[in-house]
Amino acid sequence: MTDAKSARAAGEGAWALPLLTLLPVVALRYLTAPSTPWLVISWAFCALSAVLLAAGWVTVSRHGMRGPGAWVTCFLAHATLAVQVMWLVLN
Repeated sequence: MTDAKSARAAGEGAWALPLLTLLPVVALRYLTAPSTPWLVISWAFCALSAVLLAAGWVTVSRHGMRGPGAWVTCFLAHATLAVQVMWLVLN
């Protein structure tokens, strides 16, 4: 019988990719005016990040979370996505 919390448990890597996909959104937010093409690009990156976050939660539900560092990265990824989506909705 295998352990549910194996070496494949979700770590910081499960949340780092969604967080990295939000970097262009943050850069666009601070470095450009909110024109239509930039807003479309920002929404596309937010959607990609949301899909990657869902994939991270699938990994967590199957294998568990590795440690406190992974939880911090998880919180940062979700908080950053929430802030960026609120900014996009208000523009």
